[in-house]
Formats: sequence, structure tokens, C-alpha cells
Amino acid sequence: MNVNKAFLERSDGPFKRFAEKLVQFGIDVITPKDFRDLFELNNEVAKAGRAEFQGLDLAAIDLEVHSQKLDEKLILDGIEPWKYSLIYSGVKNYRNSLVLVDPDDFDPVIESLNDCGDITLQDRRLLSLKALYRLLRIGSLTHKELSELFATEKFETLILEEITPLRYGENPHQFAYIAKIAKEKAFFDFVGEDTLGSLSYNNLIDLHLAMITLKHLGEGFVVHVHHGTIVDARKNKFHFDGARGVVVADFVNSALISALKKNDLDVVALPDVSKVKARKTLKINEISIPSLDKSYRYLHGNFIVQTPDDLEDMRFFSENNDSQYRWANVIAALSNSMSCCIFKGDEMISLGSGQPDQIDALEIALKRAERNSHTVKGAVFAFDGPIKDMKVIETLKEIGIGTIIEPGGVKEDKEIKKALENSEMKLIFSRKRRYKH
Repeated sequence: MNVNKAFLERSDGPFKRFAEKLVQFGIDVITPKDFRDLFELNNEVAKAGRAEFQGLDLAAIDLEVHSQKLDEKLILDGIEPWKYSLIYSGVKNYRNSLVLVDPDDFDPVIESLNDCGDITLQDRRLLSLKALYRLLRIGSLTHKELSELFATEKFETLILEEITPLRYGENPHQFAYIAKIAKEKAFFDFVGEDTLGSLSYNNLIDLHLAMITLKHLGEGFVVHVHHGTIVDARKNKFHFDGARGVVVADFVNSALISALKKNDLDVVALPDVSKVKARKTLKINEISIPSLDKSYRYLHGNFIVQTPDDLEDMRFFSENNDSQYRWANVIAALSNSMSCCIFKGDEMISLGSGQPDQIDALEIALKRAERNSHTVKGAVFAFDGPIKDMKVIETLKEIGIGTIIEPGGVKEDKEIKKALENSEMKLIFSRKRRYKH
């Protein structure tokens, strides 16, 4: 099982450094120039481990997935049968001949050679599985690209690439890992695998919602999320004593640092976390939201596929497009339906969400505001769906709010307008419902 002869497809970058280290161990390094036909490599792999020790003991190839345009020639030229055959030959003879497909594995292989003069049997097994997985992924992505090119959408494939195991799932007894759609940019690409692995399923859900909310609210906000619900969004007067969940901000000042001194938060994400104490801290510079043409929801074996909602353009049919209107509507849109967000000044006063009826969401929002001693007079009330229940309007008229934002577009619109004619409340139609289930 010793390594005597190695084939390296490339001679630049990490391949060059790998070759230099292999030579130091007395390993004979050969390149594609040493072969008339690269399909001969399969025979060399098959020879490895025999009495004459003439075959290849190790092969390192470039198996990266490169982004391609939907061009038939480019796709077909990207198919390299000799590499695929080489991987199968290497896996079949993994005890004697190893095929490496990821430059990240070069250093661990060198370490193993330095420690024991060979590559351990378990490492050979794991690296063989990795090569098979990469090959499977390439085949599936090629199939997907050709399916799109040949207009056979029915056969589209969804390939998930496992990134790293998580600390645990929704509950501590559940195992979980984070994955991404292969070849796509993903939201958590900015977080290293070690950091991701230290988080839980719920940490990631809260972190994602907090960062998405912050992105759509704009600069200067601090967003607090816990159990998948937006707890707070404000620009000043921070309170985090005993708080749980996730806090995200795009700035750091003395007031925020002081407020974060006494907290029980799971994750704090800031541009500078050097002065912050929390269970986990993440440094963020800019929040990047990948542009996807489809969103997926998994339901026990089925996927519901739809176009994603676009929250970037939040226009309202009103003369005074107050920024509060947009902030309140963003939070209502990102909260579970039915939802009612109360916003006043530079802070979210309260939120009622995840209810079967609008009146329930409103009453919960009002109770939370009262419990926290917030006054709602003159505030903005944003709903994610059209108001159909006159009881909602009657409740709002009693407390004397400032503005109602709702999508409209139903037969009750005229009735709602008429009920508000003699009040001081403004009614603004966003013209787009944003239910989130």
C-alpha cells in the first residue's frame, strides 16, 4: 500500500506544490505528457499493488464544476470520460490506488505520508467516497443543464451538497446538517464551515431572518429574532438584558455595546465583534442575498417550487411615502401570516404573527405593546393581507392610530374606505399581499 508513483493532471498552483512535496518522499511524479492516451491511466491504476509495483498508486485530477452557459458544445466538451473511468478504476482498487479530486486534500495526504509513510485505509475509503460523490454531482448537473437546453423541464434535478453537520436540529436529540443547492450561490457562503458547525438548526433560521430583515429595512437598524419571530427592530434605545436568540446590526456604537453586556443571546452578528460577549459572534461586512429564480419548500417527499418574492421594491400608493410605511410593511411581509406590525418613529412597537385570523394578529400585537408600555397612538399598522373583517377597523378606530397599510384588492376595500372617511387615520394600499406560511 506504499505510494511509489503518482499522476498529477496539472502542474500549477496547489498541484505544483503537491508535486514538490511528493518528490521529497521519493515518489515518481508523472504528468499527462507521459501518456499517449489518458485512457491508459485506467490500466496503470489496475496494475497498482501487484508484485511488480509498476502501476499508479495515486492520481490527482481537476474535477471542479465550472459555471457554463447553456451552450450544447460547451456542455459536451466539459464531459471528460477518461476522468470518470479513472475514478471508477481508483475506487475499485482503492486499497492500492487512490484518486484525489479536491486540492484541499493534498495537505492531509502529505501529513499522512509524513506520519506513517502511507495513506491510512480509512482515509482511502473516505477519499474514494468523496470522488464518487463529486462524479455523481457532475453527472447530475450535466443532466440538469442538458434538460434545460433540450426543454425537458420535467427532468430537472435538485442536487444538494452537504456543507457541514450542525450542533443539533430543531431539538437537541435531532441530527442536522447544512447543505446548499450544488453550483448555486447560497446565503451562508460568507460563514466558515467551523462556525456553521457550531450553530444549531434554529440558530440558522433566526440568523437568516434577522439578516434578511436588516437588509430590507436599510442601514442603521438593530434586529432581534428568536424562535423564527422578529422580536424587535429599532435604531436606538437598545434593551438586551436576558435576551435570547439572534441580534444583527450593520453598525457598532457605544450604546449598542453597552446594551449587549448583559445578554443570553445565541448569536450576535456585527461588523466588529471584538468588544461583544455572546455565545457565538459573527463578523459581517455586507449582507449579500443570492439571486435565485426559484424557491423550494419540502413537504415529506414533495417539493413545492415557486418564484421567490421580491421585497426590494416596496411602493405605496400615497402622497407621503414615509419610510415608516416601508419598514412596517417589510416586517409584516417577513413574518408568518396572518401578521400585524406596529411601527412608530424608528422602532418596531409590536408584532402579532402566525395567526389564523387578522383580528387575532392585531389583538396579540396590541397586548404585546401594552405589556411593554408602548403607546400606539399615531403609529403605523401594517398587515400582510387585505382587511376583510370590520372588527379590525373598529378596533383600530377606538385606539386612534395614524396609518393603516394593507394590500387591498378585495371587494371589502370600498367598505373599509367608507368606514374611515370621518376618522383621522390614513389608509394606504400596498397592492401586493405577501403571505408567508
